[in-house]
Amino acid sequence: MGARTIIFCTALGWAMPQHAIGQGSNQLVMPSGEVAYPLDEIWDEDLAVIRLRYIVPKLAEPPSLYAGDALRVFDDMLWLCSTQLRSLADLGEFPQDQGWNGAVITMLERDLPFGTRDADIVQFFEGFQFGIDGCELEDDVYHD
Repeated sequence: MGARTIIFCTALGWAMPQHAIGQGSNQLVMPSGEVAYPLDEIWDEDLAVIRLRYIVPKLAEPPSLYAGDALRVFDDMLWLCSTQLRSLADLGEFPQDQGWNGAVITMLERDLPFGTRDADIVQFFEGFQFGIDGCELEDDVYHD
């Protein structure tokens, strides 16, 4: 599997500590121009989703800047889903061809172990489903 760490989680909520950021080669420049640092992927078998988590240091700034621009943040999340899932295709097949339904993209201002909460850390989550053209906003079955 190379340098990639894959974490399988179950309904028990098992999580593994994440690696630290700071390696320039892991830096992703998003369409907004902001930088994201990938954390380990979490393959959630119970929900058939892949959780892609990123540290985005700009989220620590006042919300009137990057974090306050919902469209800009969403566009970056969609881009992360679409581009980073392509890198998973080197596993042999695209995730959707292996039975995965979608992805959850998480942006955090700093590292936080998966499944924990901290009111002092800004976090954004968005669910995407896999479509013909890649990642699409997950259907919201609770609202019309």
